[in-house]
Amino acid sequence: MENESDAKLDALAKCVLKQEKDIKKLKKKQVRKMTAMKFVGVIFDPEKYKDGEAEINDALANGFEVIRDFETGGGIVMALGKWERKDGKVKKEWTK
Repeated sequence: MENESDAKLDALAKCVLKQEKDIKKLKKKQVRKMTAMKFVGVIFDPEKYKDGEAEINDALANGFEVIRDFETGGGIVMALGKWERKDGKVKKEWTK
């Protein structure tokens, strides 16, 4: 019985430590808000897909990030968002 209680206490202590680490990570995370949204379609056609591809690449180069992609019968639609940090600076370039 005592071993069972000790095991439960150890498991709870591990949970508390994990939650403490998660809270610290969340506090360090920068607060951002979306400042612009864009939907770009890419048609699955050997001659037309390059237009959508170029538009997506331009948007990514201008600080947009992929939020989600949706598959349609004839292609895909990419939902892109541009985010602003809490200090008001807009992310303009992609970084590794």
